[in-house]
Amino acid sequence: MPTEREQQILNLIRQNPMITQKELASILGITRPGVASHISRLIKEGLISGKGYVLPRKEYVTVIGAVNMDIYGIIQEKKVVPKSSNSGLVRLQLGGIGRNIAADLVELGINTNLITVFGNDANGEIFKNDAVKREINISYAQQLLNETTSNYVYINKKNGERIIGVDDMEINRYITPEFLKSRLPGINASNLVVFDSNIPAETIKWLYDNVTAPMIAKAVSVNKAPNLYQDNVNLDSLIINGVEGALITQERINNLEDAKKCAKRLYAMFKATIYLYIDNYGLLIYSNKHRKAKPYKKNIEVHNTNGVGAAMAGLVAYSKLRNLDITESANLIVRAGELTMETNQSVSDHLKNLIK
Repeated sequence: MPTEREQQILNLIRQNPMITQKELASILGITRPGVASHISRLIKEGLISGKGYVLPRKEYVTVIGAVNMDIYGIIQEKKVVPKSSNSGLVRLQLGGIGRNIAADLVELGINTNLITVFGNDANGEIFKNDAVKREINISYAQQLLNETTSNYVYINKKNGERIIGVDDMEINRYITPEFLKSRLPGINASNLVVFDSNIPAETIKWLYDNVTAPMIAKAVSVNKAPNLYQDNVNLDSLIINGVEGALITQERINNLEDAKKCAKRLYAMFKATIYLYIDNYGLLIYSNKHRKAKPYKKNIEVHNTNGVGAAMAGLVAYSKLRNLDITESANLIVRAGELTMETNQSVSDHLKNLIK
């Protein structure tokens, strides 16, 4: 079991396998002989292998995206009264598409690194403690001084339909190409990389140009989803909801046939497998090899739709890691969405039951 200092050295080696002992000593504020002693112990424990610090290969997914604190209200009355107070419930919980995907993946037993930024505030501490408890690796993430962890405020109807949402996610501007550059070796050593469109457009472009591992993108919001479509798109898969898909393709979705046209258009644009999920229907998977429609089960008791897309993204990644066929993948992805809808949590603690 590595000591705290040896864990710090391991984390730095993961970010840059070719880092020198002198650089490690400078970063950690210790002597070079001290670093050499720790390195020697890590080699004996089999955590690294000799010169070049070759790390034992293990399966893991890297997630790049947002973490935020969700503040949400659920109006209990059937009729919403605008410009007035409506009785209901108000909840506070951790969220953010990137964080939710990472939490879903560890629920499924997948080693997961989360690259994100968060503030030096109470919500940032809550996120750190939660990540440690869940065993999400945040050694590639960064806590920023004098910054506020992002917040998302939204109001839902009782049936889970979103009325409005307001996000304060300016902190994500720090997830720049320069921020990710030193983390690139670890990113490219991943079995899969999943990112969300909360990160800046220039960073998405940089990922397309520099990441060699298969990438899955999760579209987020009508304002940010278009950032995913660039002239150098390099994706294995795109997960997107009907509202975002209709915006990008300019295809109205009023029925299943419209949804199929939208999915076909998205595939033509992104040259990636499309996972299009639509409220009150379910999932469409579209690629050059597969066409698969999977509806939600009837009579779902919807509590909250926040987290549904992240759960589906987690199961897309899981299905690819396990080489599942299209039918089994669709079943698991839709069931993950249903389980998340049926709870007020952004990450369902029943996901692990899907893979037993």
